[in-house]
Amino acid sequence: MSADTVSNKDVLIVGAGPCGLTLAHELLRRGIQPRIIEKNAAASQNTKALGVMTRTLELLTPSGIAGEMVAQGVKVPAFRVYSEGRQLACFDFTHHVDSAYSYVLTLPQPMTEEILAQHVVELGGNIERGVELINLEQQEEGVEVVLRHADGREERSRTRWLVGCDGAHSIVRHLVGATFVGRTLEQSFATGNVRMHWNVPSDRAFACLKRGDLIAYFPIPGGQHRVVIAYKPEDAPTGEITLDEIQRAIDACGPEGARVSDPTWLARYQINERRVDHYVWQHVVLVGDAAHIHSPVGGQGMNTGMQDAFNLAWKLALVVQGKASERLLESYASEREEVGRQLVQRTGLLTRLALMHQPLAIAARDMIIPHVTRLEKVQQAFTATMAELSIAYRHSPLTSEYHGEKTRSGHSPVKAGDRAPDGPVTIGTAKAPGRLYELLNGNRHVLLIFAHQKEIGSELQNTLSEWQDWLDVYLIQRGQLDSEGEQAYYDPDGSLAQRYGIADEGLVLIRPDGYIALRSQPIATEPLQRYFTTISSPARPSAVVG
Repeated sequence: MSADTVSNKDVLIVGAGPCGLTLAHELLRRGIQPRIIEKNAAASQNTKALGVMTRTLELLTPSGIAGEMVAQGVKVPAFRVYSEGRQLACFDFTHHVDSAYSYVLTLPQPMTEEILAQHVVELGGNIERGVELINLEQQEEGVEVVLRHADGREERSRTRWLVGCDGAHSIVRHLVGATFVGRTLEQSFATGNVRMHWNVPSDRAFACLKRGDLIAYFPIPGGQHRVVIAYKPEDAPTGEITLDEIQRAIDACGPEGARVSDPTWLARYQINERRVDHYVWQHVVLVGDAAHIHSPVGGQGMNTGMQDAFNLAWKLALVVQGKASERLLESYASEREEVGRQLVQRTGLLTRLALMHQPLAIAARDMIIPHVTRLEKVQQAFTATMAELSIAYRHSPLTSEYHGEKTRSGHSPVKAGDRAPDGPVTIGTAKAPGRLYELLNGNRHVLLIFAHQKEIGSELQNTLSEWQDWLDVYLIQRGQLDSEGEQAYYDPDGSLAQRYGIADEGLVLIRPDGYIALRSQPIATEPLQRYFTTISSPARPSAVVG
């Protein structure tokens, strides 16, 4: 069948799952109209991914999406692990996660996709369902693709950038010839959504281990629970999952006396640990499960993919707009490849710890883990990792620290490349309390100028006038509140500056995806100019992005 040729698009997104929808939404917020195709004719009702982590919710806050998710999901304040009926660990997000979202939100993937799709449509996006990518050819200025529609019609199209968000069996990954390095684990898993009958709080999430077997419980909206069962390789059942099978797993692992009923979704699967060798292939970019798959232990998969999309969106938008060089996308590859590598290693280790079945290894684990996990530093490190707040880009080419000759760097709670922490800020002469995150809209770079005197910040703002289309600039005045103006911002006790490691005066540049690009002590324009030179388009040397 001959293929009809249609007009070009700057960005073609293949896959309308959480990653593709997040990328489409973030591009639309920046004025880029991508084309979004999905081979399935209707949105999937497979609940699959469940947990929405703290960092993902923070990134979804400026658009209002996080609020809608929280209203529909279940807040899980902690996660407990038991072995042979004895508690090994309790990881408390409420007390150890420094965020407005100090919990894990459980929300079935279809609900997440529905909320994201609604926002995409509201911004003028169109999700073309029943359209499948069947071939692509890389060219100097972009990619030529062949698409097949549900009626069998084939279409030939061109796009400057093609982004594969099409999951673990990605056709995009296959067509570019990316190597998917890794292995398939021997463990077999069964999962389902069921109604539990027990005397357990409705927001309780926990796992029960017993000699190499595991069952975990996660509350979901509507009074149901997601159960996840792991078997030793030699004990794994086959065929369709039954209610009796789930009940046998509960009776074997716990909790004692719990009963199950009303299954609504059941699935059996094995775990793969794989990642691609490259995330960017000329004008093709891989995102989410198309680039990395791993154990579901820890609930990191969907969140990591969505954060791939947040990292990519602002960079791709600037490239498409001609404000930044294509080289900027190299930072997407380097930053997210490292995150993917660490993710596969970390989830693999957690899986092996949970599913070990040799008696001596289990005894050692059950003796050591309770003592280690009671340590405050371990609690903070584990919960921050699960909440995805510990992700950082300290070694990124976009990250820099600057300290003047008379300024000592000293110890800082954060470094350039880390997630930008939230903190209190006083707004205007009315002394209205506010939060820094209220100033981050996710579209532009934000420059914080910490200064004692208003005049110092004003002088710097004047030098930044050529960048005003790409930057939001906030003078954060130290000391006593000024008597002028409603748009002034204050840090009277220096607590916000302390969170950013600014001892006296300095600059903090925050990227659109909420990570610190630059810290400078003292206030200086030179490091800002170097940063912008790094990412600006060679064809437009005066252009500065944000």
